[in-house]
Amino acid sequence: MRSRTGRELFSAPLHKANGKQSITRVLIGNRGEIACRIINTCEVLGIIPIAVYADADEQSLHVKRASIAHYLGPADQQPYQNGKLLIEIGKKLGADAIHPGYGYLSENDEFARAVNEAGMVFVGPTPESIAALGDKREAKAFLQEKSAVPLIPGYNGMNQDSNFLVKQADEIGYPVMIKASAGGGGKGMRIVYKREDFKEAFTRCASEAKRSFGSSHCLIEKYIEAGKHVEIQIFGDGETTIRLGDRDCSIQRRHQKVVEESPCSWMGEAMRTRMVNAALEIAQLLKYKSAGTVEFIVDILAEKFYFLEVNTRIQVEHPITEETIGVDIVSLQLWVAGGGKISDLPELSNLKRAGHAIEVRLCAEDSFNNFLPCIGTIQFWKGVSEATGSNVSGVRYDSGIETGSEISVFFDSMISKVIVWAHDRSSAIQKLIYVLRNTVCLGITTNQLFLESVLSHPSFQRPDYTTAFIDKYKDDLLKPLDTKPPLSTLAIAASVAHQLIEKESVTSTATAFSTIPSRFRNQHKDKQSVLIKYLSCDLKTLGYPTVAGVMVGTSKAGEYNVWKVPVEKAPTAMEEKAYINNIGGGLVKRYYAALNGLQVETAKNVRVLGYSTRQRANGLDCDIRISINDTALNYFVAIGALDGLEKTIYVRCPDEGTQSSYVIANKLTWAGKLNERASGGLGAASADKYVTPMPGKVLQVLAKDGTTVAAGDGLLIMESMKTEIRMNAHTGGKVKLHVKQGDLINEGTVLCEVVEEEAAE
Repeated sequence: MRSRTGRELFSAPLHKANGKQSITRVLIGNRGEIACRIINTCEVLGIIPIAVYADADEQSLHVKRASIAHYLGPADQQPYQNGKLLIEIGKKLGADAIHPGYGYLSENDEFARAVNEAGMVFVGPTPESIAALGDKREAKAFLQEKSAVPLIPGYNGMNQDSNFLVKQADEIGYPVMIKASAGGGGKGMRIVYKREDFKEAFTRCASEAKRSFGSSHCLIEKYIEAGKHVEIQIFGDGETTIRLGDRDCSIQRRHQKVVEESPCSWMGEAMRTRMVNAALEIAQLLKYKSAGTVEFIVDILAEKFYFLEVNTRIQVEHPITEETIGVDIVSLQLWVAGGGKISDLPELSNLKRAGHAIEVRLCAEDSFNNFLPCIGTIQFWKGVSEATGSNVSGVRYDSGIETGSEISVFFDSMISKVIVWAHDRSSAIQKLIYVLRNTVCLGITTNQLFLESVLSHPSFQRPDYTTAFIDKYKDDLLKPLDTKPPLSTLAIAASVAHQLIEKESVTSTATAFSTIPSRFRNQHKDKQSVLIKYLSCDLKTLGYPTVAGVMVGTSKAGEYNVWKVPVEKAPTAMEEKAYINNIGGGLVKRYYAALNGLQVETAKNVRVLGYSTRQRANGLDCDIRISINDTALNYFVAIGALDGLEKTIYVRCPDEGTQSSYVIANKLTWAGKLNERASGGLGAASADKYVTPMPGKVLQVLAKDGTTVAAGDGLLIMESMKTEIRMNAHTGGKVKLHVKQGDLINEGTVLCEVVEEEAAE
């Protein structure tokens, strides 16, 4: 199999029994990028992949790519965790095997057993191995009795009484880590630094664990602050176990991996040998079968490592191991699932690591807004080779998205993994920065800029970073790329692209006015004015704490003028009252006056050097090369719906490393909207209103209606995209609730208000 980085990976063939392939059809019990990844290997081996999908995934890439796709049910009923239904579909469609991917039912021993009992093969470890190691509590108990592998001090018993667990945490010593026994992927995990915070953290962990994994059981461990998260990839066939390399997964946020690399450059060969031996000892105790990962936490000050857990499934970060070892791990899973043995594959007898690989997780989240998950439509998606027009080697995208993909509230926020391979670590870092800069993902807010900041940070260049990296350098990582927003060039590019797109849409659509000359006016005595566009730019996604406005217009000489529009102060009580009574003169005049006397920047010699546009059902995207002030740059532009007075236009300039979204309108529309926005009584969120940025569910109300809270007190907890979001009061005051526990809420819903005591009376 040729890896998507361009490197040749060894793919194990399909095992044959009595001259026949043992596996010909595989049902993939998962979605998104991992489903697409499994389809890749199925295509290489000639296996028919069967996809399953919830209603929110009907147009997803994994559904389009599979030979067969079967509907599961509504997304809000968590159908990907309905093991009975998956087995029924597998039998109905003639599947020989079910591959669970990661997450969902991948570490559920009862599901694995049920698949086997139904006459299909579970592509993964045996149910006995999953039962012993897949649950963190069971794994620790098993290893405590059977092996000498070092364990972190902690409590992993059955008692889940919160008062009892507080005492256990006191004995272990703070800080402690609470984690879901059946979990992974950063879900159901909290660090607790003080005794008084323990009970709330435990409640939230248990709640998140129950929803994500079906079990609320949690364990407690001593939290090692100067720690590295290092893992060993193992693979077994029930008799023989081999290791496929190590990974450093220490760049984490909220205990979820953000950047992973292989190998761990910090670790010396002596420690690596001891860690590998510990991992193989665990695997051999259980006669381990299929892919697995043994995770360790390393105290870098004491240079000691401790067992964390075994993930009895393929990992999200498996591609970096594939790239450095040169083996397709999914093909090995299918080989062993079909009855094959490691000893029958001579290619595995002398595996050698080559080069360095790094993976980052591209997520639909707003890094500059507490990493809140984001939803929407991907209006434009292009990888680095397509965006640059050159074949960039050593690059791989494992994703389940394409232009037009919908990012739903029902699923995890990770939309793609971006992987690079190079001969050494420093080269891999530089390559990945270049790749991220030249990856186009428009229409939705992502952590792309944040990932670039992590890779560029001086402390990441040294391999001794720890799991505290993001918390320690958060202020640096969330700084804007430049002290001055790149408003002018992006605004001009947006305006130029918009004019081209409008021109094409007019010429391609016949109307009753198509024969009327352009710039025609029926009031012949008026002077023909220059078209001026207003663009409202959301700079918060670039790290600037504001939404800025610019006006873009062309002069008779072909120059582009850019006026930066100041943010007008809120209306006075008198102005607001006049507006509500439909008089509004003073307010309207003030906002129109804001258009006069603005500072202007002039860009001379703006030329379009080339462009191409593609129309879609729900929008249009455009590649355009523009010379502004004699500097030529490439821009990527996407527009959603083409009708309406206002349009949202997305622009990315790889060379400047920036992108932003604009709301574009003419000057009259802008002034009218300013007037509306200024009234304050038209549904806009004010400082004391707490509005949800996306659809979700209210999990818990922390502050009762009518009670008084102080700044920082909890108001409520909601869930969206498998993530719990806690809302705290910005200021003190009296609480006025608009929702209750269990409510399903839409984007823009006012959840509650916190009103100052004087104002509330």
